[in-house]
Amino acid sequence: MATAPLRAAERLRYGRVVARTAIDRAPVFIQGFARSGTTHLHNLLGHDPDLGYVSTFQAFASPFFLISRGWLERVVAGRLPAQRPMDDMAVVLDLPQEEELALAALTPLSAVHLLTFPSRPRRITERMGAMRLSKAELAEWERCFLEVLRKATLAFGGRRLVLKTAANLGRTSLLLRLFPGAKFVFVVRNPYIVFLSAMKLFQMMVPLFQLQPVDWDEMRAALLANYADVTRRYMRDRAAIPEGNLVELRFEDIEADALGSLERVYSELGLPNWERTRTRVADYLETLHGYRKNRYRIDGSTIDLVDRNWGFAVEEWGYQRPGAGAAE
Repeated sequence: MATAPLRAAERLRYGRVVARTAIDRAPVFIQGFARSGTTHLHNLLGHDPDLGYVSTFQAFASPFFLISRGWLERVVAGRLPAQRPMDDMAVVLDLPQEEELALAALTPLSAVHLLTFPSRPRRITERMGAMRLSKAELAEWERCFLEVLRKATLAFGGRRLVLKTAANLGRTSLLLRLFPGAKFVFVVRNPYIVFLSAMKLFQMMVPLFQLQPVDWDEMRAALLANYADVTRRYMRDRAAIPEGNLVELRFEDIEADALGSLERVYSELGLPNWERTRTRVADYLETLHGYRKNRYRIDGSTIDLVDRNWGFAVEEWGYQRPGAGAAE
């Protein structure tokens, strides 16, 4: 492999250092199904100088991230697309990224591999969404997951991490076992829009990475089953989160009042230095003026499909059944 020398250099230079790095401050986990608006919240919290995260560069170069910071970052930055293909959000190497991408470079036990091996989507979503793994597989996943987090902790000088990956929605009990003091921010979005947006995501991303043929009816069925499975698991497991360590937000509220929503997060979770962070977040929000999110027209078949499979979530978070032809 072309990166083998870098991987070896990383192990020699940083292997013992990473292994000794303690995650003393339990992370803040942003939870929410794919396309629920968690990336926006992750970017907002990433402007808090007291918080660290898995950066986009770490996600791309996880096995040799520490040894290649600086010089390889500059090379990669010049070759990246300016925007994400699914929603036109900016791609910046030092912005927060999903730790699941960094994990995928270390182990086959990652939900990201669905994009490369899409022929049996239910198998991957069921195993990685609900962590239906053997004892040995779970031990490997935990080892690689903690390696990713230790590297991020080391890179950010021991700061508390704020982490976001869609697959974590079904892992609440596991994350609590690893980090009993963890804080959680759950983000929910209109399920009718989430379905359309998630299907668009797969349709755009799978062709870029697939090594197998894909059956789109199977992919749709896997998406419907996965959302229902992990959302119900979250609804069950959130009761175990200690009081004061969970806040639930609707994406629509974040969109309407990002600073007010973030202030609520800081207040309810007891995070420090909101006023200092507020200024930084406000400056970042100014750079987003002019951004236009994707819009979707909701047809009758989508409404019926979501009602049959995700109606419990529509009811739980107080969304309204749209009329056919509605757009958002």
